[in-house]
Amino acid sequence: MGNYYPIMLDMNGKICKVIGGGKVAERKVNSLLGYGCIIEVISPFFTQKLEEYALEGLISIKRRRYIYGDLEGSFLVFAATNDDKVNNECLRECKEKNILINIVNGQDMCDFIVPSKIKRGDLSITISTNGKSPALSKKIRKELEKLYPEEYSEYVNLLGEIREKVKMEVNDINKRRDILFKIINSGIIEKYVGKEIKDLKKELYNLYNKIFIFEDMNV
Repeated sequence: MGNYYPIMLDMNGKICKVIGGGKVAERKVNSLLGYGCIIEVISPFFTQKLEEYALEGLISIKRRRYIYGDLEGSFLVFAATNDDKVNNECLRECKEKNILINIVNGQDMCDFIVPSKIKRGDLSITISTNGKSPALSKKIRKELEKLYPEEYSEYVNLLGEIREKVKMEVNDINKRRDILFKIINSGIIEKYVGKEIKDLKKELYNLYNKIFIFEDMNV
């Protein structure tokens, strides 16, 4: 069992190939959508959803079995078939060409695994047990989904605005960091969960101005 290093990858424009066209392959494709990568799926058959993705131009498909050479130029590969011979052949090609591969039901052979995740716009939270208990990862994910609802995508954007304002107006990096931590730890985000975003924005800027003035008084 690998001791996996957590990392965030820039997938924009990268070629990612999925071998297999069933439900497992569909889940792998779903995990790639929205990250700007070029997705190609190779299989003699496809789920209805994968067919729809192809018609919408979200993925490209090759309607046949995998053959050696199909993975050339890939950044990531998912071998998502129930055929061990095909999966092992994908593994061989990837090892020979230094391509990162994830093999479903073959974690001991994987270069990487995909953690359970929550995505709220630019906020990403990942949970992993290094493959020892996917069920626990799923349980924790469900708990965190309640703690960080969909509104957090807007909250993160607002905090990004505040951060840019602080960077423009506060030269001292230590003072800047202190202001941002005070805003985050004020409890204001939690207070406005489920309320109008415009009200939160107003309160965030009011809080920033108060902290900014207080910091200036204590220079």
